[in-house]
Amino acid sequence: MKPFKRNDFPTLGIEEELHLIDQETAELTPTVNEVMALLEPDFRERVCYELLQCVLETRTGVYETVDELLRETSNGRTILADCCSKLNVNIVAAGSHPFSDWKKQPFVDSEHYQWVRNNCRYIAHRMLSFGLHIHVGVKNAEAAIYIMNEMRRWAYPLLALSANSPYYDGVDTGLVSTRAHLFHSMPRTKFAPPFKSFAELIDFYEKFLAAGDIRQPGDLWWIIRPQPPLGTVEFRIFDIPTSVRRIGAFAALIQAAVDTYQDRFFAGIPISSLNEGYLEENWWKAIRYGINTDMIEPETGEIISISDQLKRLIGLTVPKAKELHAEHHINFAEKMIEQGSEAKIQRALCKKLNGDLRALEKELAVKTVDFSGQNYQAKYE
Repeated sequence: MKPFKRNDFPTLGIEEELHLIDQETAELTPTVNEVMALLEPDFRERVCYELLQCVLETRTGVYETVDELLRETSNGRTILADCCSKLNVNIVAAGSHPFSDWKKQPFVDSEHYQWVRNNCRYIAHRMLSFGLHIHVGVKNAEAAIYIMNEMRRWAYPLLALSANSPYYDGVDTGLVSTRAHLFHSMPRTKFAPPFKSFAELIDFYEKFLAAGDIRQPGDLWWIIRPQPPLGTVEFRIFDIPTSVRRIGAFAALIQAAVDTYQDRFFAGIPISSLNEGYLEENWWKAIRYGINTDMIEPETGEIISISDQLKRLIGLTVPKAKELHAEHHINFAEKMIEQGSEAKIQRALCKKLNGDLRALEKELAVKTVDFSGQNYQAKYE
């Protein structure tokens, strides 16, 4: 594992997993190689493969503000959509595809992804699940470990708010985040053990490497993990939002929370003691019911609604968000709690479309590149 790079500012970067569909049928289409071949060299550097040939991942640069990040995100989606249109393909930002047959999706032909396929078999084949990853820069590896442990408190409420995958395999699954169900069936995809130091994490990694369970650090697929070469903590909690506005809210919350906990680490504030059993049950509540249910607060044991826990997170982050010029994005996070998750919005739209999942997927493709009225430096209505 490489040394941890120091970041003196809580910089931001994101990765988006976008799926590719045929414009006419809305079926998943394994055209990632054709799309890659059409991209201009500068933009091609921002795009990489994922497990399946119907998916690609975009990566932003590194920014200090959410506004800068969102301008690149919107621009990147536009460039990619324009390129894909030459192949009669649309990009879609949503946590799952509602009806395509997972058994028919070919894997990317690389040594690493073939290893994942052979190692995980059936579980890997079902992985029509698409997420958003947020990176925040931190000062050192020990701060990263502290932040990883503290942020477990908020992970599943954030998952509930990001839920955007109620449909899969042609049915309403009854879950708000089918993506999380699919992803967490893979090994090493929930929380890292509560390490006390970065050295403990290194020892853990080396044991798994020696046992042949993993081949590289990236095979530790935890939902909160350090990225030493980048000097970041990476958050892999979220269903990918269709709305770029929502990406802004999540990025603002994560950036401000990370910087808040980093301050606490350097102030010598002891780490919180969180109940592992409560955390595990909160995962189920988040993927099944979303924000409109109660959870057990993992430190205090009190019964609290997930929406109220999210409001506590907002209260925690407001001071830092002001410093980071992201208060308007935190304000929009409050509106998101009122509106509900995009899973709720998908279900309402599907009902309006008389249950037509093809029509739903086409509407999501339109919404993926609809940035009308989004002035990221203005207060959202």
